[in-house]
Amino acid sequence: MKKAAEGLCGLLKRMLFAGFSVQIALGLAWLCTNFIEIQQFGQPGGFLYPLLLKLFGKVPQVLFLLQLSLAVFANYELLRPALPSGKFLRIWSVLALTAFPMALQCHLALLPYSFVSSLFCLELCCCRRVISCSEGIELKALAGAGGCWFLLTLLLAEYSLLGLIPAAVSVLVCLPRLWKDLRRLFYSVLLLAAVGGIVCCVGSMTRPKEQYERTFWFSMASRMAWPTIWQDHGGWSGELREVLPDAVCWEVSSSPENMERILQPAVETKAGREKAQEYYREMAQRAWQLRKSRIVRQIAGDMLVYAAPQSVLQFQLKGGGYDSYSGRNYEIMGMERPVLTGCYVEYSCWWFAAMMGIAALFAVAYFAAGEKTDRRTNRGFPAVYAVSAAALLLYYVMRGSGTADYKCMLAVSAVWTVLPLGCIGKGKM
Repeated sequence: MKKAAEGLCGLLKRMLFAGFSVQIALGLAWLCTNFIEIQQFGQPGGFLYPLLLKLFGKVPQVLFLLQLSLAVFANYELLRPALPSGKFLRIWSVLALTAFPMALQCHLALLPYSFVSSLFCLELCCCRRVISCSEGIELKALAGAGGCWFLLTLLLAEYSLLGLIPAAVSVLVCLPRLWKDLRRLFYSVLLLAAVGGIVCCVGSMTRPKEQYERTFWFSMASRMAWPTIWQDHGGWSGELREVLPDAVCWEVSSSPENMERILQPAVETKAGREKAQEYYREMAQRAWQLRKSRIVRQIAGDMLVYAAPQSVLQFQLKGGGYDSYSGRNYEIMGMERPVLTGCYVEYSCWWFAAMMGIAALFAVAYFAAGEKTDRRTNRGFPAVYAVSAAALLLYYVMRGSGTADYKCMLAVSAVWTVLPLGCIGKGKM
């Protein structure tokens, strides 16, 4: 039984090696043929990235190199505990993670998402070092996580809160050890408070002054009411129908972006910001009462788009599901090399299901062979990752309907690739 399990492990690892090698080859081909091209995504948001565009905009390939270099470094750090022995297999593993097509598209795009995903991965790696410290807490690693948090905030404003979560949870995980060393606990809290103060000050200066603020109830209205706003508006109160006449509702229903571009200015201009919150709540509650199950299915679909885009992308490209940015992203990705892009993305979607199945079989065979894992290694880190990923998922899913965009959560969706790659370093090939 043990020999059969060991033989099965070796076979499954060879299958993983062959499958990932094909994805690497397709990824390198796509990279080389698209390196000089500019994907037409429009103007990037945030504060720091537009400044980088002013510096390197005339030669954007410099930015591509910087993004690829940081991505390779972040992927190496993320894979470090699971890297196999041997220089070739180490380089191969990093390439396999870098060749994740949704991430590679962003590494060759003039958008902040490549830097954001790399910095978030590096913050997770710093948190892993914080937790793996045998005594107390490693303050240098915590400072590194704080530095990543600061840079993330400069790239995208929402990370002023989202970037804090991995560092804060890692400190909480270490609390049982820190109670024995109150001095380090004080330094840890002081460090996070100091970085948080800097983030708040810099964020207030760099955040664009928007005329209309995105509030909780506006996000709920965008999440629940937009897909069926035209059908539902007849059941609204008379006051709300006066504020939002039929013509405005019809125009808003054509695109999810119109909730922020048309509906919010129309409501808050006529009703004021405070009264507008009551109207947003009414819109959300009306939609929830009428279409609760449909809204839940749409939220679940958006979760898959963010967390594991390869699991649903082919279904979306064939017209399944409902509105998201996946089709637009794929169209832009294949603008210059449509045939190669089609083969690359289609293979990646197929390989995602295959590699997860192979990894599951490998785990069963590995333990059947009597192999053991070191449970002390990085204990607590799964909790840090799970809470951080859940926070990102909750934020992006609930900010609005029809706007699911896999570019926002590359650091989370790419981790699925880490699990099968970790099988390569176990035992012999």
